[in-house]
This record gives sequence, structure tokens and C-alpha cells, in this order.
Amino acid sequence: MPVLLLNASLQPLNVISRRRLVVLLTKERVAFLDDAVQAMVVEELAQRRFSDGVIVVRLLRNIVVPRRMLRPNRRNLLLRDEHCCQYCGIHAAPPELTIDHVIPVSRGGNPSSWENQVVACKRCNSRKANHLPAEVHLRLRRPPRPVVQEYAHLLFLRYPEVRSAYEDLLSSVLPESGVGRADRVGHASRGVLSALGGLQS
Repeated sequence: MPVLLLNASLQPLNVISRRRLVVLLTKERVAFLDDAVQAMVVEELAQRRFSDGVIVVRLLRNIVVPRRMLRPNRRNLLLRDEHCCQYCGIHAAPPELTIDHVIPVSRGGNPSSWENQVVACKRCNSRKANHLPAEVHLRLRRPPRPVVQEYAHLLFLRYPEVRSAYEDLLSSVLPESGVGRADRVGHASRGVLSALGGLQS
């Protein structure tokens, strides 16, 4: 059961463990945004089990989250390019993909910049070799750019099911009046505490 933790402003912060959820609920630092989900979690806690669905909770107080400048390592490049070869467009598992320097390092290309590295399948990388893309009739599907988005961008790439749950949440929460829901959110976690029992340790 993935647990998506939101800031008080509804900004996605992280995916946390069930144990961490229990700790935050015990300390009354988070609350649910959906009464039905709260009731379900209360029942599951009482039975010491959790379903496979995504649970979304938010902090009761907003925290300041600095923007992160991520390194262009293999993992982050695969996430940015969505496991897709930037030349032919094929999607593949990580072992079948490589990292290609658009301008070869031997020809003056930057060896470690976001803009000069793209995900490529083994076939395209072998075809390109030490050439520029145009020299072997290859074209980038999109310009490689640094990942400068908020942390949520990569969080949703790693957990697609969490993104879907978050979008569903926004569509159901945003149109509502803030006052009534805010009152419920501020007290929702208290109904869970009696069900925690031995899970607090």
C-alpha cells in the first residue's frame, strides 16, 4: 500500500512507509482528505492489515521544501526520458538501455551534463557510435533538458499509481469550499488513534 504524503498546501512530498504513517497519525501531524479512506484505514489498522490501494494523507502544518537540483546520473536520466530511446522511441527495460552522449566526449562533448546525455537503446547507440546524430541520420525526439521541476515530477515517474491517485484527489477536493473540508481534515486523524494499538511501536 503506497502512502502519499502531501504538504498542507497539497504539494506532494514523498511516498512513506506504513510504519511512518502510523507514527505521523499517532503524533497527530497528518490527516486524511477523504472520510471514506479514513474509515477504511481505521478498519485495516484494527485488523493489522493493509490493502494494495494508494493512501493519501497531508500534513496539518505546511513545511518549506527547497527545490532540488538533481544530478544527471543514469537513474535520473532514465526517469527523465521515461525509459524511452530518444532516437527511435522504443521503450525498454533499464538493462536494454544505454546512456549516449549526443556530442561524443572525444569530439568535445560535455561528459556529465543534462543537455548532452540521452537514453538510447543498444541498437541506436551502436549505430551512432562516435558520430553526431545527423551524421548517421538520427534525430532526437526532443531536446534534452535539465530536470528542474519540483521533486513531485520524479516521484510520479517512480510511482505512476500514486500520480493517478493524486490527480483523482485534486479533482474531488479543489472544487469544494475550503472551510468545511479544512475543519474535517484538521480532526480526521484523531479517529484513527484508537485503532493503532500495538502498531505504534
